[in-house]
Amino acid sequence: MDSETDKETPAAGADPRLALLLASIFQAGDDATVELTVVVDGAVISGSAVSENAWTQRQNDQVRIGSWAIAGVLDAYGSPAGEAGTEAQPRYLHFLAPVLLSGGTRVPLQATRVDVRRVAAWSIGRIPGD
Repeated sequence: MDSETDKETPAAGADPRLALLLASIFQAGDDATVELTVVVDGAVISGSAVSENAWTQRQNDQVRIGSWAIAGVLDAYGSPAGEAGTEAQPRYLHFLAPVLLSGGTRVPLQATRVDVRRVAAWSIGRIPGD
């Protein structure tokens, strides 16, 4: 019974359709992106969703600017998804250059990772700029 529930529940609590969309991004490779807008804990985040590998590389590049030593540690760690193979049901949504909308103000963010279980609402497409 529990194994049947596990098959139906991607990342326990995540929207199954969103999990399917994210899994297709992982399987399509590092160049695949999709524009998404999500609501997480009342905040709206809009940007380009990418594979974990693409996100990891961008994040490591950002850290490298400030500290080669820390970037070396992150590079050595690698990507958890890479170690375990392609995840059929990813736990995280990875954004490059997203925008956080807060009280009518647009706040640009760097590479950002969101737990898919915390996504309350989502839609394909990016919120238009000013």
